[in-house]
Amino acid sequence: MPRWIPPQVSLRALREWRGLTLEQLAHGIRSQGVAISTIHINNVELGNKQTTATVMTAWARVLGIDPLHIRTDREVRQYLDAVDQDRQPALEAA
Repeated sequence: MPRWIPPQVSLRALREWRGLTLEQLAHGIRSQGVAISTIHINNVELGNKQTTATVMTAWARVLGIDPLHIRTDREVRQYLDAVDQDRQPALEAA
C-alpha cells in the first residue's frame, strides 16, 4: 500500500461537481471531433466499459483536468476497499 494516497475522484463525481449532465458532457466531447454517446459515457463512469485514450483526452478537456488524474467509480471503490482491508487488522488490535 502506498504511503502517499493520490486524490481519487470519480468521473461521475467530477462531472456532477462541474454541473454537467451526460448530454452536456457528450456535446463537449463531440465538439472536439470525437464521437460518443451518453450511454457510453454512463458505462465508462460506472466502470462497466473502457474507452480510448482519444475519448479520455477529450473528456478530461471538457472537465478541465489532466486525463491521468481521473478514475471510474469502480476504481475508486476498489481502492477504498483495499485501504479498508489494509486498515482492518490495525483497527481490530486497538
